[in-house]
Amino acid sequence: SRGEVIQHFDAAGNLAPEARRPAPSTAHNAQKYSVAQGLGLRPDVRYEFYPVFGRTYAEIVKSAEENGPFNKETRTRRTSAFSWSMGWSYQFSYATEYDEENDKLHCDIIIRDVVFSYDISITLPVLTDNSFLNDIEKDLWKNYVAGLLDIEHGRVKIVKDEQQEGILRRMAEIGYLLLDADAENRADSLIEQYVREETARIGNKTV
Repeated sequence: SRGEVIQHFDAAGNLAPEARRPAPSTAHNAQKYSVAQGLGLRPDVRYEFYPVFGRTYAEIVKSAEENGPFNKETRTRRTSAFSWSMGWSYQFSYATEYDEENDKLHCDIIIRDVVFSYDISITLPVLTDNSFLNDIEKDLWKNYVAGLLDIEHGRVKIVKDEQQEGILRRMAEIGYLLLDADAENRADSLIEQYVREETARIGNKTV
């Protein structure tokens, strides 16, 4: 027997109801922000921008420090922010064997065809008017934003590119369930429930 499971986890690692699953993230149209051009934005990340102001590089950096997104955990403002959630779909199949001696049902389970999905957003400062800056200050500001972007893209790499192998390894460990023989008629639902709960536990520990 076989089945398909789709799960998504919010930013706190909680299993989200199907209706609340976010649409796949798309890259923000950043072309209108001149500073964002040429910085290597990822197509799999949604970019948000908050405005900063100033007539000098120092004033603009101060504006970013004072107006950046608020971090509830540290109760401070940051000049950039990163948030993410994830989900997956997978196929599972199983075979059962009756153990007459112990009156048990051995269930061998295989999870395969795992497809990951992510909802990732990065918040950056944007200078809407850079006409006050000289060329040196413009380069300083672009390098400043590029530095923030490098930090946040490093976080994307960690959560997206470096975790999948560990998740697949833990899913592969969900390979066996022992049931009482009198549960044979309910084996389909019991095995699916077990698989769903175990992968939900993985998602909770991952996000």
